[in-house]
Amino acid sequence: MKMVKSKKITIHEAKDILSQSSGEMDELQRRTFDYVNVFSKISGENAKKIVEALEREIGLEEEYAIQLVNIMPKTPEEIRTYLLGWKKIVPTETLFKINEILNGVKK
Repeated sequence: MKMVKSKKITIHEAKDILSQSSGEMDELQRRTFDYVNVFSKISGENAKKIVEALEREIGLEEEYAIQLVNIMPKTPEEIRTYLLGWKKIVPTETLFKINEILNGVKK
């Protein structure tokens, strides 16, 4: 198989892509598909929109936005924990805004 292009995507988008696979999956694809089926809770399209909103409204780098969408933390405290691991200090009001975006509650 030849790689045509490389792009960072969420696990949710990977699930959508692998679900559309018409042929037999090799072992790596099968394991990846099993993993994303367990952890993916939203559609790839919704995940992409959330990543774009985090980049646009919060100014997060794509890499951090994708990781947050992959993890889908439920509270501002969980978000703070993940961002601290990435050495990001974020104001509390920004954490609440990130939480709203992740949970689809926009004001």
